[in-house]
Amino acid sequence: MLLRFSVENYRSFRDRAELSMVPSRVRSHPGQVVKPVNTRDIGVLKTAVIYGANASGKSNLIKAMQHARTMIVRGNALGRNLAYEPFLLDRNCLQQPSRFEFEIKYGETNYAYGFVADQKSIHEEWLYRIDRQSESPVFERTLTDGESHFDFSGIRFNSKEDEQFLAFTAKATPDYRLFLYECLDRNVVKDLSYIKALGEVNDWFHEKLNILFPDTKYHGLEMAVHSADETSQQLSDILKGFDTGIESLALKEVDLMLDVPELPENLKQEVLGTIDEGDAVQISGPHNTRYQVVRSTNGVVQTFKLMTSHLNNKGEQVQFDINQESDGTQRLLDIAPGLLDIFSKDKVYIVDEIDRSLHPEITTSLLNHFLSCTEGVHSQLIMTTHESNLLNLDNIRRDEIWFTQKERSGSSSLYSLEEYQARPDKDIRKGYLVGRYGGLPMIGSFIKDQKGSTDASRA
Repeated sequence: MLLRFSVENYRSFRDRAELSMVPSRVRSHPGQVVKPVNTRDIGVLKTAVIYGANASGKSNLIKAMQHARTMIVRGNALGRNLAYEPFLLDRNCLQQPSRFEFEIKYGETNYAYGFVADQKSIHEEWLYRIDRQSESPVFERTLTDGESHFDFSGIRFNSKEDEQFLAFTAKATPDYRLFLYECLDRNVVKDLSYIKALGEVNDWFHEKLNILFPDTKYHGLEMAVHSADETSQQLSDILKGFDTGIESLALKEVDLMLDVPELPENLKQEVLGTIDEGDAVQISGPHNTRYQVVRSTNGVVQTFKLMTSHLNNKGEQVQFDINQESDGTQRLLDIAPGLLDIFSKDKVYIVDEIDRSLHPEITTSLLNHFLSCTEGVHSQLIMTTHESNLLNLDNIRRDEIWFTQKERSGSSSLYSLEEYQARPDKDIRKGYLVGRYGGLPMIGSFIKDQKGSTDASRA
């Protein structure tokens, strides 16, 4: 689970901004808090809803998380500059590195991991075990005079050979690559498995943290339908439950070379040339079309197109292309698999613009369904939205509501409704819409000026 995330000097965030999932003293909705297991442990909220005007920084906050995750999970290739997007409206920031830090809960252990980097080098990197009262280092990395230095004094090694192996890995880690990534890439996580922190933090970023943007497509639907597993039926139930008219998901067999003109010929040839026996490949085409290409163990290749099935007036199933569905239904197809994950697994889903193309009632229902169905499950749903109907203290806590604001300097700030100490009986939605908590667009005089000039010309 995510405890905190902070970012500094990245895109619109010049100064340090922190999203905290650590509960305040709010007493409402105690079921929305994963309680600490002992007095030293840290409790954590199950959800956060982030509001803000267009260009206020909501999406940049999520992009900052994705930026850091990509560096951790994928590393950086030799000879390529690191991805680097500092705050551009302050010349001093152009010469400064960006900073990213995560505090996470993995099982019953809490960690703080972060790094500082520019386009050339990792300036700092650190990993700590943390609790309410203390922190203990796993490793620390600093860049001095163009050379990385590592401190492993917080690790109790089983042998001198293990210590030398980790020191060798550190020395071989390029300045442009994270040590956490290098530990996984060089099998340190496996060979020194007793240093649990390295494996658990890597696993959290690879398997627990999921980030969805408006254009993110889920590529497991085809496989779920093909294998007719429980996931396929659950997805169909979700789509039916939201009154989309979809009875089920289906696969239609097509000829890859003859029936799929929207895919380039070179892509088709590449797929056919690289897919191994017994493997399957998912392909996204234009207009949200989705295909699965399967090569059987005897070498036969089959291609299937993902379809939806509706019932006609005689109760017969009629298949539709995905792009014949509404934008809202297509958005549900992208979000629904993640919902199944967080209903039953210890996952963190961060969804940017969750309300994109969805009816307000569906957005509200998604959040309420998550909160009511995941008690006892260590999962989280963090979202950005414009949907003001979620601003209801009957459903969520004050410390679960956040706002981004564009300052006069052009930089973004991030703050919680908890800072306003809003009473439980307050109409938060109304207060937000009249600008009491910020996070609203400041409409300039252009429209008024245009109206004034139009009225004058009529006169």
